[in-house]
Amino acid sequence: MQVLDIPAAALTVTEYQMMCRTCGCGQVTTAPPPPGVTGGPVCHGPNVVAAATLPASTGVIGIERAADLTGALLSAPVSAGFISRCLARLGAALIAAGFEGALRDALRTAGVSGTDETPAPLTTAATSAEGCGSPHVEHRADHAGLYRRRRGPHLVRRGGQPHEAGDHGSGIPGGYRGVLVRDDYGGDLSYDAGLAGVQQRLARLYRYPGDTYATGPASRAWTRQAGDALRAASAAVRTARGEHQAGLDPALLAGLRHSYDQAVQAGISGSLSRPWHKQGKPPPQAHPRPAPQAQSRAGWLFTTRFDVRPTSNGSENAIRGCKLAARISGCWRTLATLRRHCRIRSCLTTARSHGRHPLAAIRDALNGTCWMPPAPA
Repeated sequence: MQVLDIPAAALTVTEYQMMCRTCGCGQVTTAPPPPGVTGGPVCHGPNVVAAATLPASTGVIGIERAADLTGALLSAPVSAGFISRCLARLGAALIAAGFEGALRDALRTAGVSGTDETPAPLTTAATSAEGCGSPHVEHRADHAGLYRRRRGPHLVRRGGQPHEAGDHGSGIPGGYRGVLVRDDYGGDLSYDAGLAGVQQRLARLYRYPGDTYATGPASRAWTRQAGDALRAASAAVRTARGEHQAGLDPALLAGLRHSYDQAVQAGISGSLSRPWHKQGKPPPQAHPRPAPQAQSRAGWLFTTRFDVRPTSNGSENAIRGCKLAARISGCWRTLATLRRHCRIRSCLTTARSHGRHPLAAIRDALNGTCWMPPAPA
């Protein structure tokens, strides 16, 4: 029998005697402290700082709770102000290291990436500030390694709007020419022409027919045909990939596309002239409009390129974390703290996907040796 355990937490005290010398001119010179050690005569070391920063950086634990948790687990009583200063130091260290610029450059060369976004609540005073507008949290991740077992996106970037110069409204780095897995967010649509391809998330394509079917099941049977065609295509791709095939059978793919297009055309012809029985403007699903040809193709790219996922679960999961953080904290106090949260989460998530432990990543950043994403080839 093997029992896995850790030693009981206990603080160790290390004393450094800092030698001082006075120059003939009167200038007093003191030896520099060891890397990662800052503060007054008594301070916490880099391991305590990293362990206290990690839970607070997730956004799902408040500052006060993170302080209580640090004191309970490490027998190192700390204050909420100490936790707040740790987050500020880490955010400033990532800025000094140029982490966001390096991450943006790496994402620019990604072959396939996914994106998602969600509103970010700020205080009334913060949103009233000039240039703040209506802030959002956007998430972008490359899909390298997503088909490998227990692997996630290699590069993960979160950001808060308004975006830095050089980025588009959706957080897509300027000059990106790869494939983008997205939904119908307006900030993404205008850049489709410059991309190698677009894959609309199937979760959204499943949702539209479902909402339409709910408005009138008897007259909306075509929605089931469209959804069944997409699901059959997704299952066929999984089967073909599992059998190490290079692509789908052309006849099978053509049949599924014909079934889907036929269902959509039936829905359009039967719904355009249908009156809305309630007052006010009808919902979009009540009167579907013909989608542009390019948008219709966007939902089927995964059937011809097996390196493209039909969904972007990594982006959706990250956005869900931001929603949970907003629910727990209520809101972010300023746009700067929102951006700091996104910056820290981008670093820790990306470093972990490359095999770097989050605690080590925090210590490295605070010591001035920040872990950086691989440079573009």
